[in-house]
Amino acid sequence: MSDKKKKVPKWVISVIIPLAIALILCAAVLITNIFIPIKYFTAYMVSAKKRAEGELRVTYIDVGFGDSALAEFPDGKVLLIDGGDGSYNNELALLKFLNSRGVEDIDFLICTSVKDEHCGGLKEILKYKNVKKAFVPFCKNPRITDEYNEFYTELLSSGAEYEYSSVGKGYADEQNELFFTFLSPTSEDSPLSEYAAMNSDPTADNIENASAIVWLQYKGNAFVFSSDAGAQALSSVCIKYDLSRLVGDKFCKIGNFDVKLGDCDVVTVPAHGAERTAESEWYRALDPSYAVLSVGENFSLLPSDKALADVCAYVSPLYTSENGNISFRATEDGIVAA
Repeated sequence: MSDKKKKVPKWVISVIIPLAIALILCAAVLITNIFIPIKYFTAYMVSAKKRAEGELRVTYIDVGFGDSALAEFPDGKVLLIDGGDGSYNNELALLKFLNSRGVEDIDFLICTSVKDEHCGGLKEILKYKNVKKAFVPFCKNPRITDEYNEFYTELLSSGAEYEYSSVGKGYADEQNELFFTFLSPTSEDSPLSEYAAMNSDPTADNIENASAIVWLQYKGNAFVFSSDAGAQALSSVCIKYDLSRLVGDKFCKIGNFDVKLGDCDVVTVPAHGAERTAESEWYRALDPSYAVLSVGENFSLLPSDKALADVCAYVSPLYTSENGNISFRATEDGIVAA
């Protein structure tokens, strides 16, 4: 008589099968996480939108109370300016937007300020995107804020090339008639630089005045990203510009390009419209066609009445809190809100 087949105990089945399923799921999560960060999984469930050739597309990304803007160049290069405050929802929104534009490589990254609402989200960008070159503040104490320290530490470990933001630096593409440069701060080597004041006395005003003011231009269409620059820094740019014109010098020259403030089409309102950054002369010099205000949900009653009055004397600002992401397309025929 043949031996009876031994039955597998029910308790073995009840333990082994769930354990095997759990191991398979864990392996799947680990493998997926190599290519897609699980915590930002939904940010990768988007399809990329194609951009028309021969245009510069600039988008002010809604990252709440913070700043972030993406510039897509006609030749496919990408510039990212700031990354919001790094909170989960804002980081998710930023990554989702970048993925919707098919951005994996970031040719240029600019961190305009050591303040959290500008640099807080850039650590994750360095982790999950390929940043080729970064422009950063000249800050002798990277621990000046927790967010900047985390970003700077990640930057050093990423292997990306970087240099300090200051007047005369940037990028020039003569073939496509495109360039970006810095209107402020002045050279980190100068004892009179805004950086010198921030490094010797890191007050709120000195930190703000050391913010990078970025000029981006394509075929005569110009964008100004004002970051958190205070009234003193904004006024200084205007004074230096007037002096350069008086003596016949080119202002903020880079390559064969130079800056003419009156050519500005779009400007960001600095520091989300804080009163301490209000400077009517800034808008008089720029005379913009559009202004963008990134305020999000906050409890500081921004923008201030004074800052609004200054900008509204020239143009009614667009709010990311009301409009979401705000885009512009620039071609040789001009600039339009997308």
